[in-house]
Amino acid sequence: MKPTAEAQPEKVLGKVQRVQDDRGYVHELGKKLAEGGQGIVITTRADARLLVKVSKWSSTDPRSIDWKRRIEQVHRLPITENDLPIAMPRALIVKPRAGYVMELMDGLVPLEQLLTQAQQAFLDGEGLSGYLASGGLRRRLRVLARLARVMAKLHGLGIAHGDLSPKNVFVSESHEHGEVWLIDCDNLTYAVRDSGLQLYTPDFGAPELLRGDRGISTYTDIWSFAVMAFQLLTVLHPFKSGDLVDQDSEREEPALRGELPWVDHPEDESNRASLGIPRELVCTSALRNLFDRCFRLGVLDASERPVMAEWAEAFEAAVAVQVLCNMDHGGCGSTFLWNRDLCCPFCDTAQPAGTVVPLVHLVCAALDELGEVASPNDRWIRTGHVQTVAGEPITLRSAPPGTASYADSGPMLSLQIVADDLVIHIERERQVFLQTAGSTKLLPLRGRVSLPRRGVGMVLHFGSGEQTHDVWRFNW
Repeated sequence: MKPTAEAQPEKVLGKVQRVQDDRGYVHELGKKLAEGGQGIVITTRADARLLVKVSKWSSTDPRSIDWKRRIEQVHRLPITENDLPIAMPRALIVKPRAGYVMELMDGLVPLEQLLTQAQQAFLDGEGLSGYLASGGLRRRLRVLARLARVMAKLHGLGIAHGDLSPKNVFVSESHEHGEVWLIDCDNLTYAVRDSGLQLYTPDFGAPELLRGDRGISTYTDIWSFAVMAFQLLTVLHPFKSGDLVDQDSEREEPALRGELPWVDHPEDESNRASLGIPRELVCTSALRNLFDRCFRLGVLDASERPVMAEWAEAFEAAVAVQVLCNMDHGGCGSTFLWNRDLCCPFCDTAQPAGTVVPLVHLVCAALDELGEVASPNDRWIRTGHVQTVAGEPITLRSAPPGTASYADSGPMLSLQIVADDLVIHIERERQVFLQTAGSTKLLPLRGRVSLPRRGVGMVLHFGSGEQTHDVWRFNW
């Protein structure tokens, strides 16, 4: 695209055609992707990766001038150097209205697409078809785990996104990937508790924003994330999908302000939801507890809302216990949360025994750290973390999923079930040992190892000797 100093951009609102940036480049505009309280996000015809956001107001409008000033401030935030997937302004739009140009990765779609596909199928009487066609449970959990990690890192810098919504989150179009990018960066601000800015997308704004009590903050981001996550998993809004709102639409605003109980309130059933996906099918107990803390305790006291690191750990743990409902065995192709019967709750198909193996994480503690009265059995400390293994390769890291250090931990090995063998690939220079039931001997593993099925207990040690180290226990 060449600079064209003499170009005369046409109107931005109405029939959108061209805009010019501060480098002299002219961008021909395509279709509208989203519209918020301040501007419109539009594709560009020359490059599918480039998006343009332009102000809804004229360049002389005080709101447009203030918005432009904030965009310029966003440039100074430490986003790029911290490798955060946020579409930052790469050029400012100068004609005919204020705005900016941003760049996204290829192959991304708005998160809203997953929501609407599932919701529409329900409205059309097609049940879970839209939910499964849009990637099922695994895609949703992976996207939410990644988004939670990104938000945790952003909040760790003391920065709030300010307007988190399904329109502003873009995810991998491919069901097999879990990339996440955030757009609408113009509300990024240092705001741990209160920025004074009261901006939000309808249905996703925190109660204090709707009440006008406080401005955007990391706490309002947490609320918006939780609403998106609950909707994405259950196809329900945590407040406005309840029976009280269904019976009287005038109660919608009070519900969004947190004046009605959330749909899964443990003590007040007045606003229960009669539709949606049962929570136990799509949420672990840890996730259900986080939703309750956020939507019950966090309505009036924002500090009660689980921080983003807690959400990230819970979603990463949920991803780790997914089981594929294999179509080769008559399944629906979705995934489900591991259960002892290996039965998919979406289609009632049971996977054959032995096709999925749960690995249980423990810490093997050094005896000298446990005290003089400790016995050898006291060394084995269960942590509650689990990882399922099946026909697809799974990577075990130096920290288990569901812990604070998991995202930054390095790979130790990969493993998968191939026919009647458990195939393990050890990462170079990693110390991994195998112990079988009834033996105290630790066998060092190197390279590629195939373990034939024998129906015995086994333990993978990420370390040896008397030092405290991580282990994974399983039967094979």
